[in-house]
Amino acid sequence: MPPNSFCQPDCFLAGDGRSNEQMVLACMHTLFVREHNRIAEKLEHLNKHWDGEKIYQETRKIVGAVLQKITYEDFLPTIIGRNTLPRYKKYDANVDPGILNSFATAAFRFGHSLIRPTFDRLDNGFNPTGNPLPLRQLFFNNTFINNFGIEQLLLGLLGNESQTVDRQLADGLLNNLFEQPTSPGLNLAALNIQRGRDHGLPGYNAFRRGCGLKNAKSFRDTAKEIVNSKNRRLLSQLYNDDPNLADLWVAGLAETPADGGIVGATFGCIIREQMKRVRDGDRFFYEKKGVFSKKQLNEIRKASLSRILCDNLKGIVSVQTDSFQAGTEYNRVSCDRIPGVDLKQWRSDAAENSPGSCQVCVKGILKIRNKKRKCTQKYKCFGSCRNGKCNGYYVSDKTPNCKSRRLYNQCGRNIQKIAPPNKKIPWIKIF
Repeated sequence: MPPNSFCQPDCFLAGDGRSNEQMVLACMHTLFVREHNRIAEKLEHLNKHWDGEKIYQETRKIVGAVLQKITYEDFLPTIIGRNTLPRYKKYDANVDPGILNSFATAAFRFGHSLIRPTFDRLDNGFNPTGNPLPLRQLFFNNTFINNFGIEQLLLGLLGNESQTVDRQLADGLLNNLFEQPTSPGLNLAALNIQRGRDHGLPGYNAFRRGCGLKNAKSFRDTAKEIVNSKNRRLLSQLYNDDPNLADLWVAGLAETPADGGIVGATFGCIIREQMKRVRDGDRFFYEKKGVFSKKQLNEIRKASLSRILCDNLKGIVSVQTDSFQAGTEYNRVSCDRIPGVDLKQWRSDAAENSPGSCQVCVKGILKIRNKKRKCTQKYKCFGSCRNGKCNGYYVSDKTPNCKSRRLYNQCGRNIQKIAPPNKKIPWIKIF
């Protein structure tokens, strides 16, 4: 990827250096930053005794879970078909969640075939506000966002369809990728093919066999997966009629969509295996027992990209219930009809019975809650000390403490009531 020095007029700072790669990607990054800030403000209102770090970590956890829910329950079924991924059971420490070479360098690059050659600019009534923006002008170019914000481009995505998964790519990707006044554009298809070879990917037929498909001795044997005879003929000419020589990315795009998704059998197999590993090998996956309380998890399951758009786009009025399906005037509904996450389940008094909590500090006195749950922490009393009262929640195996000697002096008497006998009460400085 080119350096951020390519940015026009300047780059946006984000956790991912690729956020400026093209303008619509920057819009999506901005959307989720807004969602993070929206949730943080709600949590601060619900828990006024939480400090900034607590608010940030809880918000980060929620946003991560929402993104996982959207990915697995809304996006993935569109790609590989519904009910094709085994149901989640539990975290498996023996599963390697690392990224498969075939996934990163070929299968998940199916998305390059979906990219439109132009991007519409729409208002909240899904009417054009100007001429579409050519893809070739969007690379490392944040000019439009600086002048008009992210709303018009994201509404343009909602109001249009993507391209289909096939062997055709937009001209802006084939001839103008990362084009700059001082440097020519690149060819993304050529880069993808070269990347697969540089990474040493086996040929297309090796992945067919690995996915339980027929061992193809010629492209005639791929007719069930590559239904289009023209595609088979072209592949036969390019690779000497030997599926073992075919590049995975090229042959995978030529397959006919399978299992109700938009990718073919081979890509679907690889994507399915990768997403199962990432899910089952993640000890923080949102559905893992103990990560959220049952009530919190029920709220996470209400999340959707449509709701995030409604909550964070200025002036938005309506949206389709599933943002991954093309929107028309017949399937859009008012934003107030899109369910969302009720953050009241993250209010301290509501969360006291959440997994891992067994002690709570109330007015400086440590009270035992949820006695039926085995607790490994000895204390849960930390945060700000105001007027001699300990506020906030903090799991620790150490004696409860205040953040400074001054605060310790204020809270010391109350903390002494809950400290172990004959044990000095520690304190730490504010850094």
